[in-house]
Amino acid sequence: MEGVMKIKQLQIRLTGRRDDESGSMAVIVALLLVVLLSMSALAVDYGHMAWVQNELKKAADAGALAGARFLVPYVGTPSAPNWSAAQTKATDTVLLNFADGQALTGCVVEYGYWSLTAKTLQSSAIVPTSTDLPAIQVKVSKAGGANGGALKMFFAPIFGVSTKDLSGQGMAVISGPANIPPHGDAFPLAIPKILVDQYWNREPPVSFQIGSAYHDLDGGQWTSFLVDANDVPTIRDLIANGNPSSLKVGDNIWIEPGTKTTLYDDATTKIGQTVILPVVDTDLSTHGYTPILGFASFYIEAAAGGSDKYIQGHLVKQVVDNAGAGGPIFGTFLPTAKLVN
Repeated sequence: MEGVMKIKQLQIRLTGRRDDESGSMAVIVALLLVVLLSMSALAVDYGHMAWVQNELKKAADAGALAGARFLVPYVGTPSAPNWSAAQTKATDTVLLNFADGQALTGCVVEYGYWSLTAKTLQSSAIVPTSTDLPAIQVKVSKAGGANGGALKMFFAPIFGVSTKDLSGQGMAVISGPANIPPHGDAFPLAIPKILVDQYWNREPPVSFQIGSAYHDLDGGQWTSFLVDANDVPTIRDLIANGNPSSLKVGDNIWIEPGTKTTLYDDATTKIGQTVILPVVDTDLSTHGYTPILGFASFYIEAAAGGSDKYIQGHLVKQVVDNAGAGGPIFGTFLPTAKLVN
């Protein structure tokens, strides 16, 4: 009888232990479910946040690129990047975009010179050096008072986080053939943009002749670059020695209409070489200053004076010169906008 009682007591103790263990497991499972659900909730909020952040970044990059392209041609006296036009274009471009399903309504656009050495945006009032490039910086925020306010979270409020401020930033500079350093390969013959447009994308390259006797007034004219000089010796020296001072997009160069036959004879010394021609507006009919729109590399095949008065060659798309700001690639006759972040 006593043995039977001990067996029953043991059964009772074992049953109680199993009940305790079941209860503990239930608590552990409940805690794990809370953790898993919390992680899933946060993953949903994080994914939503990352998506909207990317939308803001893309809008900022698009605005910066679009704005930077309007920095040229330069305006004013002395000439400077067209900050106002670039700022307006950057803003208009941002407002064409959406974030979190809503059209963007505002952004902050700053401009100035991006330092290639310090990696900072400087004031537009500085005197730029060869390592300073015109730049547009755009910041697009989704926060209090901006573009519908801060991003609303779905599940994070459980943990006390109901909204999140987000922003995207884009920076673009004008780079490429924007500067020719002193004693570079600039050749003192200005070529009109209309002629570059005509021959730029020819494959294979097409040989053509430029000079006062070709394409009427659209065939190019001699230039003394930054100085007002209407004499043959000045141009002859520029043919032999290149540009004495730095040339950049937006600089005003002096145009000298006239055949100056002997200069075409001097140009024969450059046969077999690639030179850099400043690209300007089409009308080269009168003496005066005109802004540089860009640069085009030109391989000289032949030249002749006398009654012909021409320089013959073809445009070259990839000529690298590392002496200018950022190592410009002369070949795209207009400067290009490039993201830097």
